[in-house]
Amino acid sequence: MNQQTRVKHISIKTVISLAIIVALGPAAIDMYLASMPNMARDLHTSYATTQITLTVFLIFMGLGQLVFGPVSDAIGRITPLFIGLLAYIGASVWAMWSHSIESLIFARILQGLGASMAIVVVMSMVRDLVDGPKAAQIYAVLNTIVALGPIVAPAIGGIVGAHHGWRGVMFILAALGLLVLINTLIQIKETLPKDQRIQLNIKNITSIYVGILTNKTFVFNLFALSAVYFFLFAYIGGSAYVYQTDYGLSLAQFGFVFGLTSISLILGASSTAYLVKKTSSSHLALIGAGVMMLGSAVCITAYLLSLGLIGIVTGIALGLFGLGVLEATLMAIAMDSQRSALGSSAALLGAIPMLLSSTATPIAGQLVESHTLYWLLLLGAMGPIILALVYLGLKSQKPHTTAVTPSLEEAYAKP
Repeated sequence: MNQQTRVKHISIKTVISLAIIVALGPAAIDMYLASMPNMARDLHTSYATTQITLTVFLIFMGLGQLVFGPVSDAIGRITPLFIGLLAYIGASVWAMWSHSIESLIFARILQGLGASMAIVVVMSMVRDLVDGPKAAQIYAVLNTIVALGPIVAPAIGGIVGAHHGWRGVMFILAALGLLVLINTLIQIKETLPKDQRIQLNIKNITSIYVGILTNKTFVFNLFALSAVYFFLFAYIGGSAYVYQTDYGLSLAQFGFVFGLTSISLILGASSTAYLVKKTSSSHLALIGAGVMMLGSAVCITAYLLSLGLIGIVTGIALGLFGLGVLEATLMAIAMDSQRSALGSSAALLGAIPMLLSSTATPIAGQLVESHTLYWLLLLGAMGPIILALVYLGLKSQKPHTTAVTPSLEEAYAKP
């Protein structure tokens, strides 16, 4: 089934197949969050130390993309995709049987590398098939589907963790990886023709990366996306501790609240898939940045006024709505600024934000153990930074990157 194709369209079935591949990365983050306090006790370590398992996952999910992006540009998309899925499954099994924090950390490194290979290939496949506003809409649809992860994963993780512990969660991740692998074998075809592949060597890779990073539009949107992910992982890194320790939520209740809040991320992403037909991606990005800044301000205000968990959750929900808008638009704008070496471009967009945002989880872990307000101030500081970077990205854009997209049906049809 996995044969080379030059078809310039993406079917709904293919979009869903690509989305569940990308969702494996967020699932490996969100599903075990509620179990981290119990994991610390089981492995005889501190909560802050268990944060390392999240940090290394993010770091290697980022670093791996820098390597695997050019590899996929040279040998095609399918082979790296299969290798990444197999690595993810194997690492999940390893993590399940880990009896020390050190063993678990190494398992999470391999799991992150597997996820990185799958993610960079999927993002490259989208741009192999469509570009410009069509790509923005496809990314928005992908993110809408992927956004189900933070809703479903914590709830599943909370239930599984309550009955079978964090090892049960790792078993579920391995099973999900296997199901995705089977679906990929059936549904996904090669999207990069042999005549469009690049030569794989250090000099060539370096020159490609340097060339990409000389593009101001790409760079501003790259760092804006990095700041967006920093906000997200700072929230993830501190929420389990704050919700369970400060506000007394049980493991299952945390999963429910975390998932319920994440519905706003779906609303943001799905709104983008519709609104990008009416206005430009860059204007939507400005709106998303403004909403994120408002959300972080609401969090801080709610805490200072002692409005309780509901006030903080309301602010987080606003921030995640803006994040849902920004994730698709920033990715599309940055990718549309490139015309070749799309795997390398996707690699930078995956790697740099992951590497920079990986520092957010240990910082958040330390801050919440000191004071909840410090954690909220960290979230609040990201709002103005994101807005400034989005604005600079808008000012640097070329005219062709601001076109209004056709309808969703047109995005799925042959041009």
